[in-house]
Amino acid sequence: MLGVAMGAVLDGVEAHVVRVEVDVSRGLPQFSIVGLPDSAVSESKLRIRSAVRNAGFEMPNQRITVNLSPASVKKRGAGLDLAIAIGILRASGQLPPATAPIGFCAEVGLSGALLTVPGMINLALALRRAGIHRVVVASESREHCIPVPGVDWFAYASLQELATDLLADGLGSPLAFAGSPFRDGERTASLDDVHGLTAAKRALTIAAIGRHHTLLVGPPGSGKTMLAERLVTLLPRLSDSAALEVFAIHQAAGLPTRPSHVPPVRMPHHTVTAAGLVGGGTPLAPGEVTLAHHGLLILDELLEFRRHALETLREPLVHGRVRLVRSGHSRDLPAAFQLLATLNPCPCGQRGFADCRCTDTEVKRYWSRVSGPLLDRVDLVVSVAPVDARTPADTFVAPTPEQVAEMREELTRRQPARSRTRSGATDFQADAKAYLEQLGQRLHLSLRAQDSVSRVAQSVSVLEGESTVRSAHVEEALMLHGNLGRWL
Repeated sequence: MLGVAMGAVLDGVEAHVVRVEVDVSRGLPQFSIVGLPDSAVSESKLRIRSAVRNAGFEMPNQRITVNLSPASVKKRGAGLDLAIAIGILRASGQLPPATAPIGFCAEVGLSGALLTVPGMINLALALRRAGIHRVVVASESREHCIPVPGVDWFAYASLQELATDLLADGLGSPLAFAGSPFRDGERTASLDDVHGLTAAKRALTIAAIGRHHTLLVGPPGSGKTMLAERLVTLLPRLSDSAALEVFAIHQAAGLPTRPSHVPPVRMPHHTVTAAGLVGGGTPLAPGEVTLAHHGLLILDELLEFRRHALETLREPLVHGRVRLVRSGHSRDLPAAFQLLATLNPCPCGQRGFADCRCTDTEVKRYWSRVSGPLLDRVDLVVSVAPVDARTPADTFVAPTPEQVAEMREELTRRQPARSRTRSGATDFQADAKAYLEQLGQRLHLSLRAQDSVSRVAQSVSVLEGESTVRSAHVEEALMLHGNLGRWL
């Protein structure tokens, strides 16, 4: 007799639905699991045998074959325990066949108690995509569950308790949630707290509007890191779906976070490896670029990072995803982040701002730690000069996240396809378009650089509240993009 149950397993930050097929037939007593199980799945045979007996059921003393489909996906962890146990009870006739699709996501203890498994939200999202809208979890998983549109959660303390409801051809009442699961907190710091640095604050506002990758260059103590940490206060709050996606990624990665509408901010140490930055390892673990999805990745002192690690950022900076190939299988991880990096202009940190004691050779060697193609993917290069208490207070007032959100909507409306200016951006005045093409030829800008300047100019135009891009906007965008020349 064949028994079927549905489960799901994590693969990095993604989840795969697994169809558990159990066949109980005559023959010598044997318990086999096929379908690329890892050691944790294979060891479930011992846990399930004891759990079934302690739950008041009879473990079939026959040949038991468990197939985990699809067979080509590696199954890791103990999250399939409950699905396998339910499949055995259905195959042996102790539980009725399924009348409606249900996903089972829990580990079983020897006593029959149900235990939590990691990545509950991702597991539920994968089951929902497969058309399974009822998910059974352990009672202790309540704190890890939040409302997911199209998913009903059912929590049980033991296999016996669950089996009692399944025998009655149904499940109990789904979990009810009081209030919003999102805990956003208050934003205490802002750009308005920063004294002076008017030009830098304006540039960061432009970066926030257009999601532009930005480089802050200045001497030690000029306020680069302080500015970088405050950029998130300009970013609009995430939508419910984006916030849920971020929480699912962090939960699957084992981070003790709470669901929040505030965009994530990641600030890894400069000793991070390439795998730590973009992901890797066995089993596959997400990197910092994935943990910063829908948020901000801050690389403080960019040139202190390993060059090999920095070069792995090329693909996600352009495509917003990371494709990793491991053991013949490719994995796509989300990585739609905004990069904000800081660095000193030279080894002593004073070149272009004060007396520099570095030779040209030392400066070239210093900047050689980052490649030209990677720098070409940076939209804004912002000079951060030090200020003191005698600097008069500036009149710059940073927009609120809500205002930035409105500007982003306007920008999206004006450039739905992010088309290159050369192919015809409709919001450019004729003289502004000609000015950009002329400077692009004179300065030998790559097509990517021209596209970057075009997008920054559109962000400047939106910030100014104008409906078209003028030559002045192009000039400011070009100055921000081409700032590196003063240090190289």
